[in-house]
Amino acid sequence: MRTTITETGGADPAVAWSRYENLALWTTWSPQIQEVIAATPRIAPGLNGLVVGPLGIRVPFEVLSVDAEAMEWSWHVRPGPVDATLDHAVRPAPGGCSTELVIDAPAFAVIGYRPLAALALRRLVRSDL
Repeated sequence: MRTTITETGGADPAVAWSRYENLALWTTWSPQIQEVIAATPRIAPGLNGLVVGPLGIRVPFEVLSVDAEAMEWSWHVRPGPVDATLDHAVRPAPGGCSTELVIDAPAFAVIGYRPLAALALRRLVRSDL
């Protein structure tokens, strides 16, 4: 199943993008992420790591692509037997920015993850975070 989530907020696009780029900031806007473990502090193509979620669940990931100029990036996550690809983008919008997430995963995973992803994206684009 493929679905798209879009959220708009008052953050400057460069600020929202920096929240994606800097792995240490993921816990500040994504409440389901407790920690990110990776060899480098920033997203980069080929970067592998673990996202630690509730109850210490560790989900392996690989960053597939990053285009900082276009403020777009893509990654593959594998929570257990589920394969998911997530494509992210930040765009200027009146009064701030918008972010778009395209999730490609089995339907049950998309349906379960969609509310958490929408909450995280709303926080990502907030100007007061």
